[in-house]
Amino acid sequence: MSIPVWHRYSRWKLAKQMKLSEELNPTPAQYQQFIEAWQRQQVIEEAVAQAALEHALNIEPQSVEVTRQALAAELPELELTATETEELLLHQTLLREQLNWVQQQAPLPDDAQVEAWYRGHAQHFVRPEQRYTRHLLLTVEGNAPAVREQIDAIARRLRDGHALFARQALRYSHCPSAMGGGVLGWVGRGILYPQLEDVLFRLEAGQLSSPVETELGWHLLLCEQIRLPQPLPKAEALTRVRQQLIARQQKHYQRQWLQQLINA
Repeated sequence: MSIPVWHRYSRWKLAKQMKLSEELNPTPAQYQQFIEAWQRQQVIEEAVAQAALEHALNIEPQSVEVTRQALAAELPELELTATETEELLLHQTLLREQLNWVQQQAPLPDDAQVEAWYRGHAQHFVRPEQRYTRHLLLTVEGNAPAVREQIDAIARRLRDGHALFARQALRYSHCPSAMGGGVLGWVGRGILYPQLEDVLFRLEAGQLSSPVETELGWHLLLCEQIRLPQPLPKAEALTRVRQQLIARQQKHYQRQWLQQLINA
């Protein structure tokens, strides 16, 4: 009897996740751990697939195409026949659709639960500090000294009048924001290159930075306004709480369903 293609795929996938290969010369203990994990995976997948068949789950062609796109990077490595590829795609789609269906059966949090959770965690629902920012970039293309001289000259002109920033950005900047006068809008942490973020969040409102170098080139930042951390509007916070509680309850419900399925 030939081994189902999804057995081979799950074994291959798990070996990659555990960074296990013959080239690494795994120890007997590592190999035993891998085999046990793979066997558990087989049990779970077989049970979920069987549940999907009993549920008479309808698989739409577009859902299979979603799976094909998700596995696009892996399929060439597997060296499957066309028939095996389609079998694997159908199996993986069946698993995903069944688990998604299970999640949708989870009870939804009511308004009282959402309100109670919000009251207990309101301090976490804060809009972080943001800076309304303009940006000018000169990329370095083989003539670094000349570019540095140019950015210094632009910085000197801008220190005489920030109103010039939009015109200077439109004329010189290589950033896509140039067409909007260099406006990046409200910028929070985690958006810019670390070097730029560090400089931006030390600027005062209305202050222009000194030239900052990154791998892209030389930058100037203008902090026009500062928006300090502030609580989210309650309606927005409640919407986020509801989304978080739904996701949490769906995962919990799915884990319970899987446990019951395996133990049945």
